Order: sequence, then C-alpha cells, then structure tokens
Amino acid sequence: MYKPYIISTPDFDPVSGGVRVMWGLYGWLLAKGQIAYVNRYPDIDRIAIYPEIFHGNPIGAKTVVRYILNEPGVMGSYQSGQFVPGPTKFDKTDKLYVFSQVFNTVGADEDHLLFLPILNTHLFKDQKKNRPHTCYLVGKGENTHKHPEDSIELNRLLASDQGKLADLLNECHTLYIYDKLSAMMEIARLCGCKVKYFGGYTKNQLSLYEPGLNGISVGDEENPLDSEAFVSHYNALQGVFSDKFDHFIDETQKG
Repeated sequence: MYKPYIISTPDFDPVSGGVRVMWGLYGWLLAKGQIAYVNRYPDIDRIAIYPEIFHGNPIGAKTVVRYILNEPGVMGSYQSGQFVPGPTKFDKTDKLYVFSQVFNTVGADEDHLLFLPILNTHLFKDQKKNRPHTCYLVGKGENTHKHPEDSIELNRLLASDQGKLADLLNECHTLYIYDKLSAMMEIARLCGCKVKYFGGYTKNQLSLYEPGLNGISVGDEENPLDSEAFVSHYNALQGVFSDKFDHFIDETQKG
C-alpha cells in the first residue's frame, strides 16, 4: 500500500532557496501522482520528509527522509525565540538525500544526490537589454567590498518582487556575491548577468555545484557567460531530477 508523504518545512518564502526547494519537492510529488501534504499530519502511516535543520522525528513517522539542503549544522530554526542549530548527525535508519554534492558530508551516492531546479525560467531570462549597472548580494556572507561603489544591493525586499528582480538583473552585467552559495547565482545567469564570487568556497569546491561554473568568476579571475549554454544546462537538470525522483519514490515507499 502506498503511503502519503508529509513534508515539514517553514512557510513558503520566495526569497529562501531552501524553503522553495521543500515546496518544490511537494509539487514534484503531486506531479508524480503521489499523495502529499505540507505541515499537515493525518493519523495514518506516512513518510516524513524533513530538511536538515529539523531535529528528531516530531511527526512520529516510521519512514524518515532527511533532505540535506546545506552543510549539516550550519542552518537551524528558531524555537521560543532562540536560534537552534540543526543536527550534524542523523539516525542510522533515516534515508538521506543531499541537495548538492557541495554539501555531501554524509557520503551519499549518486542516486541520493538530488539537485532540484526550482527557478522560474519563463521569468528569469535574458531580455537582451543594455547593461549599464552592477549589483551585489551579501546574504549570509560577509561584505568584503569587492564590488564597485555604485553597485545596487540585492536585499530581501527587492528579491521578494520576482519581476522587479528579473528586470534589475537584466540591467546589470555583473553580480558580486558574498554568500557562500545562493540560488541568486543561477537567477543572475539565467538573466544573462555574470557572477563574481567571493563567498569562500574554492573553485574546486564550487565546481561540485550542479549548475556548474559557466559565467562564474571565482575571486579575481574572469570567466565569461555563455547564456544559451547555461540555460540549456539548467533545463537539463530538470530531466536529471525527474529520473532520480522516480528512484526516490521507489526507495522511500519500500520503507
């Protein structure tokens, strides 16, 4: 008998990449014909899916999936007004899936690397505009002031208006990014904007990230952007995910 999936996640937030991935997972489960709920707990046998920021198994499910969206222990959640880091170790019976090879500290094999492209490629695209500006994103990183003084800062308020964000990135030739890893790197490149990265990962580490290095310059190097090739590669990641997700469903339904 097939069991429904219960996804535990913070409320939807268009600015949070991790939250969007969890809600995107919900959409894919429905698209694959599965019964799925978000933050609802029917009293039946079910499969719980938690991001890596959650401790334990509060749903009490017999089958537990951990979707590791960042380095375990780096991110966390607020409980009673206090920040609680996520766990660094998981129960041996948990089924572990990792969003990116960059975060694969648990030794997941290829079948358990599950990069989910969640960006709106109909909105985030190259509008073929003139690009007189630069912009920068600090995010969870440290601003080391590598960007030009007249660069436009990307903040949560601006990013919450996805149409305005797409228009701005189409007027910028380069995004300077200080966050260690952010979906904004893909959003910019889909919009035809190059990325200069100062987030702390080395080029070799960053090369493990599934969207690749096309258009990303690490430090002071210059790496041009081939927009058509990047869009094609990003779209192909959808097919890779779909195939792997079939394996995900088969494995998790077995309990």
